[in-house]
Amino acid sequence: MFEKEHTESILKFYATYPRYAEVEQFRRLRSSVGSVRNVFYGDSITAAWPVQEFFPNHSILNRGIGGDSVYGLRYRMEDDVFAYSPQRVCMLIGINGIQETEERIIAHIQALAGMMRERGIEVGLSSILPLRAVPNGDGRVQYLEKIVRINEVLRETAAGDEGLFFLDYHAAVRDGSGQLAAEFSQPDGLHITFEAYCRMAEVVRPHLVG
Repeated sequence: MFEKEHTESILKFYATYPRYAEVEQFRRLRSSVGSVRNVFYGDSITAAWPVQEFFPNHSILNRGIGGDSVYGLRYRMEDDVFAYSPQRVCMLIGINGIQETEERIIAHIQALAGMMRERGIEVGLSSILPLRAVPNGDGRVQYLEKIVRINEVLRETAAGDEGLFFLDYHAAVRDGSGQLAAEFSQPDGLHITFEAYCRMAEVVRPHLVG
């Protein structure tokens, strides 16, 4: 499912991306960090979320990398998840690569969750966030309905496994039209504001291990 060609392309991407170099540096601290109870795992939406500030009383790590995809999460799972033996992982992924078929996107996310479940990790399947139509904004706004359909399958997937839980961030930040609400949108229509993270924190907080 995770083909060699995807690994090669993700490695080329990481080689030029500063956040990946930063995460590699953080990995050098692993021996002193030991295990953590919660890992936030995903792309730029996760990378930009200062989870240690939002949840200072929790054992927590942020392992988001902007621009990442399901292929990147598969590639770095050993170093950024398993190495810390977390009890729970909150995984938010899917917007990068949203042009692929729904079936393929869902299958990859389910496969990632399955790999973590095999290690006894409880996994939060996060809904992909909506986007907002803005001048010169992100073209992936065309996939709003597709995102909703994928999220519904992820909700059903989580309901079918007691080791999974669903994080409905989408509902927390969308407006009446189904887009990312104006007050939660950065100028690109994709990335989100501090207030949006506050809303998302309300969704995830009950699921974190202390």
